[in-house]
Order: sequence, then C-alpha cells, then structure tokens
Amino acid sequence: MKNLLKLTLLLATVLVVFSCTKDSSVKLNFEKYQLENGLEVVLHQDLSDPIVAVAIQYHVGSGREKPGKTGFAHFFEHMLFQRSENLPRNAFFQKIARLGGSFNGSTNTDGTNYYETVPRNALEKVLWMESDRMGYFINTVTQGGLEREIDIVSNEKRQNYDSQPYGQSSIIISKELFPQGHPYSWTTIGEIADLRGATLEDVKEFYKKFYVPNNATLVIAGDFDATVVKELVAKYFEEIPKGADVEKPVVSNPSLSENKFVMWEDAYAKLPQLTITFPTVEQYSNDSYALQAFTSLFAGGKKSPLYKVVVEEKKLAPNVNAMSMSREVAGSAAISVRAFEDVNLHTVYDAINMAFTKFEEIGVDAAELEKFKIMQEVNLYNRLSSINGKAIMMARDNEFAGSPDNSLKELERYRKITAEEVMAVYKKYFKERTHLALSVVPAGRADLAVSESRMADIVMEKVEEQQMKSAGGKIVDDPYEKSASKIDRSVEPDYLPNTPEFNLPEVWKTSLSNGMEIFGITQKELPVVQFTINIKGGILMDPPGKGGLSYLNARLMNEGTALKSAEELESAMGLLGARISVSTDIEGVNVNVTALTRNFTKVVELTKEILLKPRFDEGALSRVKQETKSLIRQSSADPSAIARRTRDILLYGAEGTLSKSIYGTSQSIDSITIDDIKMFYERAFSPSVATMSIAGDIDKFTCETALATLAKDWRITEVTIPEPTMGIPAKTAQIYFVDNPLSPQSMIIVGKPGLSFDNPDFYPATVVNYRLGTGSQGMLFDVLRLQRGFTYGASSSFENGKYYNNFSASSSVQASTTPEAVKIFRELIGGYGQAFNEELLNETKSSMTKAMASSFETLGSLVKMLSNISYYNLPVDYVKQQEKILNEMTLEQAKETIARNLNVNEMVFVVVGDAKTQLKPLELAGLGKPILVSR
Repeated sequence: MKNLLKLTLLLATVLVVFSCTKDSSVKLNFEKYQLENGLEVVLHQDLSDPIVAVAIQYHVGSGREKPGKTGFAHFFEHMLFQRSENLPRNAFFQKIARLGGSFNGSTNTDGTNYYETVPRNALEKVLWMESDRMGYFINTVTQGGLEREIDIVSNEKRQNYDSQPYGQSSIIISKELFPQGHPYSWTTIGEIADLRGATLEDVKEFYKKFYVPNNATLVIAGDFDATVVKELVAKYFEEIPKGADVEKPVVSNPSLSENKFVMWEDAYAKLPQLTITFPTVEQYSNDSYALQAFTSLFAGGKKSPLYKVVVEEKKLAPNVNAMSMSREVAGSAAISVRAFEDVNLHTVYDAINMAFTKFEEIGVDAAELEKFKIMQEVNLYNRLSSINGKAIMMARDNEFAGSPDNSLKELERYRKITAEEVMAVYKKYFKERTHLALSVVPAGRADLAVSESRMADIVMEKVEEQQMKSAGGKIVDDPYEKSASKIDRSVEPDYLPNTPEFNLPEVWKTSLSNGMEIFGITQKELPVVQFTINIKGGILMDPPGKGGLSYLNARLMNEGTALKSAEELESAMGLLGARISVSTDIEGVNVNVTALTRNFTKVVELTKEILLKPRFDEGALSRVKQETKSLIRQSSADPSAIARRTRDILLYGAEGTLSKSIYGTSQSIDSITIDDIKMFYERAFSPSVATMSIAGDIDKFTCETALATLAKDWRITEVTIPEPTMGIPAKTAQIYFVDNPLSPQSMIIVGKPGLSFDNPDFYPATVVNYRLGTGSQGMLFDVLRLQRGFTYGASSSFENGKYYNNFSASSSVQASTTPEAVKIFRELIGGYGQAFNEELLNETKSSMTKAMASSFETLGSLVKMLSNISYYNLPVDYVKQQEKILNEMTLEQAKETIARNLNVNEMVFVVVGDAKTQLKPLELAGLGKPILVSR
C-alpha cells in the first residue's frame, strides 16, 4: 500500500495555513495531491464535530452544452443520483439518509457538484458510492431511466420557472444578452424540447467527455485519519480510467451593438419589474472585484444612489437590487427594481440613469467601501461555518482557481480595492454603455413596460397538451454490462471503527438584573457570535382590525433609531461586520444578531439602541406600508402561498387568529397610524416576556459584562399576551380547490392541526413521520418523484409552535397528474399506520440517531436549540431525552402515535391549479366533488 500511495502522490503535498483576518486565528489547513488519473484530492481535517463531508466538483456546466442539446449537465446532476453499476436504483437517496447524513448537488453554467455530510464512521461508504457513480455509472443509463428523469426535470422547470412570478426573466436575459450559440445563451435547466429529443447516445457522449477524474476535484473535510483516508481514496478512485483531456472554455464576454428593450407579460406577476443587464468580464479578472464593490455601493444599502433616487426621492419601489456575476466564460451585472403597483417602468428606467449621474457626482463613499470590505470577511465566515460549506468552497476554488484556499486569497484582493478602481469600472462598464432592459409586467399591462419594448419570444406549455415522457409506474431496468474492477464493488463496505458519539454541547445559563434569562453555548471554532432575543407576542398582540401591526412595528425598528437615521444605522452595522434585524412571526418578535467577536460589545450597544430607542418615523411608516401592500399583492399570485393561506383558513377558521397573515390586509395596513405603532411597542416590548439565546466565541462572563447596560436600561413592564381566537374550521377529508388559471403545475397541501413542541406527543410524531415524508427516504418522495415522475419533490412535516402548529404534506405536481397525485397522498397517509412495521421503525431509529452527530454543528442550530429550551421551558438536555424516546419506542407506540396524529380523515386537501382542466378529472377520479374556494 505504501508503494501504491507513492504512485498517487504525483504532485507535491501542499500544506497551507492562512489567516483570514489580521487579528484572528482562523486557519484553513489542507493537503492536496493528484492521482495518476488526474483526479485532484484535497484533505481538510476539522475535529470539532464527529462528521465528515465529501464534495466532488466536476468542471462541467450548461456552458459545455451545444445548441439543440441543452440541459444535459443539469440532467446528469439528477441522473447520477439514480443508480450506478453497484448501487441499485434510488439506493443513493436511501442509503445516505439511513447513514444519518445529508446530501445534494447543484449545477450552474460552469460546474456541477455533489456533496454529502455523514457521521465520520460512514466515510468509506460514501467514497464507495461516489467512486461508483464517477467510474461505474454510464452503463446503467437506460431508455426508461432517461425518460423518467426527463419528466422530473420538466416538473422542476414548471415549478421553478413556468409557475413562478418573474420565473421567465433569467431565460429571457440569457437569450437576449448573449449571441445565439454562446455557452450562456440558455439557462442551466435548458430547453425541455432538447431533453425530450435527447437520445441515449447523446447523453452518453456528453457524460464520457466531461464526467471523468481528470475533470474533477474531490474534497474530504472533517474528522478523519489522514493515513486511512489516503488509502481509501486510492482504493476506490485510482483505478477509474482517465478521460480524454478536457479543453478549458474560451473566455467570450458579450457585447451589444445597441441597447435592447424587451418585455414579458407575466401571468403570475402582480407588480412591474425592470432589470437592466450590462456586459462585463469573466471571474478572477482584475475588474471583477471592483465590479462587485460598485454594485454594492450603487444599490446595496440605504445610502446608495439608486436607493436614494428610486425609493426615497421618486418613491417608485420599496427597494432596489444590483449584482455583479462574473462567470468562467463571461460576466454581466444586473440592476433590478420591482416597482409599486401601476408604476410605469420607463420612469424607473429614467430614475436608474439619474442614479448613475448621482454616483458620478458624489463619488465613492469611503465608509461604504470599507463596509463592503468588512462584509466580505463576514461572508467568508458564513461559508466556513460548516464542514459541508468548507468542502464545497474548497472543491470549487481548486477546480476553477487552482487552489483550495482561493477564497481566502480573494479576501485580501477585496481589501485592496480602491475608490479609483470602483469609479473606473463604473465608467468602463456602465456609463453610457449598451445594455439590455427587460420589463416584466402583469398580464394585460404592456403599457407599463419601458417605451418601445418588443415582446420576448417564449413558448409556454399548455396544460391540456401535457404528456409524460415515461410510461409511469416503477422503472423496469434493462440488463447492462458491468465494468471490470480490481475490488469487489458489489459489496458495501463496513463502517469504520471510529463510531461517533452524540455529545450535547454544554449549556450555560444566567439572568440579567431585569429578569431576562440568557441561555448560551461557547464554541470557539470561528471568531463569530450569533444571538437571538425572543420576545413573546407577535401577531397575537395585533388588535382587531389592525392586522399587520406587529409586522410594521418590527419593520420600522430596522429603519433607524432615535440617535441614527436608517442609513447611519446600516453603516454602523456594516462597519462592525454585524447583521442586526428585527422580525416578527405569529407568536413573537425576534431580534437576530450576528457579530464578529472582536466587536461584540459594540454590537450589543447597537442592538440595545435599536431595541430601546426606536425611531418610528412617519415617512418611513408610509414607505413600509406601501411596501407591505406590495408584498400582499404579490403573494396573492404565489401558488405555494395561496395553498398555505387556504389551508390555515380551513383549519383555524377565517376569523381565527392563526389563519391571519403576519402582513395583515391592505385595508388593515391603511388603518395603522404611527400612534398605533408606538402604543404597540409600549405594551409588547419588555424583558418580562423576553429571553436571549447566544452561541459562538463568547463565554458567560463576557456576555454578562457586555449586557450589563441593557439590563439596567430596559425596564420591566407587565405584558398581557392574548390567547389566540379560533374560528369555525372547515369539513375535513374534503378537497378544496383554488383556481389558478392556465397553471402548468398544481400545488397540493394536505394538513391538519398539529402539536406544540412541548407536547409529549410531538417528538414521537416527528419520529413516525420520518419515513412518510422527511427528505428523500420518505414514501411521498419515493412514490411521487422516483416511481411516478409527477413532481420535483414531495414531503411532510410537523410544523411546531406553541399555538400555530400543524401537520402538512405537500408537493407541486404536473397539472395533468393532479387527480392521481391527490389519490396517492390520500392512500399513503391513510395506509401509513398499517404499512409501518418493525423494519421501518428500526431504520428510522438508526437514521435519526446517526443524524444527531451533525445536528448542532452550526451556530444557527445551537441558537435554535437554546431558543426551544427558553420558549418552551424545556430541560437543557431535552435533546438527550428525545434520543431516549427514539431508542425506546416500540412498534405499538409508533402505531398509536400514527393513529392519533396522522388520521387522514381529519385532514383537509387543498389544490391550487387550473380549474378548467382539473376540477372534473378530480371528481371523476372518485375523490369526491371538490369545493371551489376563492383566494
């Protein structure tokens, strides 16, 4: 084995230690080498949690496709999850879940990646699976499997593009910005017609060219023994044949000979939106860094010129956006404004040009540029916060930039950006430069588009013409030839001996002098602290007729303080590298904070200022009210939002508190005054109903010291939180239909009232739901996606709150399959108690127990656990108690839990879809006559 390893280490081992900040000790250690077949391997040890992450980055995205044969890269992202020579169909979905792991993949124009996180002793199993689909996959691709996955990808396009407001925008921009045949002139998902016309020979040719070890990087990160891992990598990956050399894509930045003005009437958009796109430069070019800085300074905050002109001066929209996207072959920058209802987009177009002039006159704001640089450090920490995040980042950096630590090097490049560079890229790429202007307007409102815009050329699928490519039912796999291997790959390897133990992080607790309790966990992996102050109440505190009051109050608390304007507050946060936001939900108000450890005390003082000295400005209220009404307007066209809202009205009654939207209604928003806001604040904000959960590079004493002034100044007041009122629920076991004319997808939600998190039955109910609808191992996913190809995904869960909680099962399915999909939901849920057996229970116990190893890796997950402890008054070791419940659950207990909590006859069925084509088929399918309800 030693000689074998010597052959694999063709490149010198590289050990890199890099400090992310001038005053921090954060380091990224890695070892990099190359196998004889060209596969580059990167190892990164992190012993903080008993888990490992594996990421493979293939240097192939939709940009490697050809006109008429698009969508192949994204298609293979799907296909590689199906099976390989030594893994039967759908085994990858099932095995990772049973290992207690998580997994996924993604495709963009330039690359495709796959990644998994599992307990450390399952590492060999993952390497066995990943190597099998790298070197032993393509023989298993059959006509039946090809057709089934085409159906699934078609559903993904309908769900994410064709049925979504503004979903066609990226398709139109790609087609119009880049010349025909350019690698970026189509989107990653491709053209469905191209996939439907694809042959086995087409897809196999594409796979054999690009999915080869010499066109990929493998990263293994986490808790492992480096010597053992190198042996495993050699064992499973070294014999995979090297492919032909893959040429690097040629840089081809677009240029426009003249401005283009295009429009699209969107059946799902309720508000007009303008996106102006400018050609720029490819990734890693010197200008790409200053371009990111420019878009941030031009539109990234309340002090930006675009915000000043469009939002404050012209009052055309609630917010603005701009982004620079430099990719491998070409770059572009987009400025986007979703305007208020009935705003003519030509006035927005003129306002954007006014903002350019304003930027040039004012110049680069030094403080805003410094804020941008500091936030690059914060963004880097976000990527480094999990083993999986690090593995994905390092794999991409190595494959595209040649070094696994390139993101750290780029941080130094960002720090060196000058004001002169920012102004230079503005003049070079934006000032009086040709561009594409896309107006997306509500159907029938072409008058709102930028003047002289022509209609985009988009072909929309008709519901009545939908067909499945596959025959449906389970796929019968054809026989295939097995490839030779030096090892017996048909045998799944055993677990490694380093079995992880689930160790609950130590929780400390303290109380401030004003009575507010603090729950904390010290974790020193990164110089970052995250905390949440939970204040009970939320929309439960909204008076009758004042729906949305809690939401508006929270929004205004983000709009400056008595001492700082909104833009001064935003700048203060950015210069500290902090994110502070106030939000509301049905049961409470949350103050969420992320801070660099070195600035923790200053961030606490700023949080205190936001919390205790709100600005409550009349002008800001007027703008936020208009913004909120726009949200309400747009959500009225979102199929998923329509379905959830309808479900809540059916379960809790139209007049019940829990069926109300946190945004209120347009009428209730109009009725709210600044005095209402102030009165709400006085009666709802008190340490008597607040708790704080904190995790990160902080200890109890430092935390108490920093919070001393908050404890002294936040006075205690009595707060009375009303119990939620209940309306009259609808009849259960009934289908309720909401018409969404011409929709190519139907959104299905099945629901019933659930359980509070502190209910003794809640965790057992979560356990039994695991095999019904949690992730890819769920029966709903298995039948609706893998077996039938009706959908991109399907799931079920128990959503918890003290009052607002429910069981929900949902999926967005191809419209023509609606009746059969509803029947499958009813049969799977209705028969689940009978189908659940000892084998399923044991698999559930094994998977959920193993998954606990990675349950509390991130600061966000730790803060969430602490919030559960404080909000529901749970013991600090409640997770260990849940582990005991899981391990001791009997089949009889499981079946009793299913009977109590998953009775299909107590559920409502909501379908949001095209009534013209789906109402009658639902009735004819023997599902009863659907009740048509309004939005």
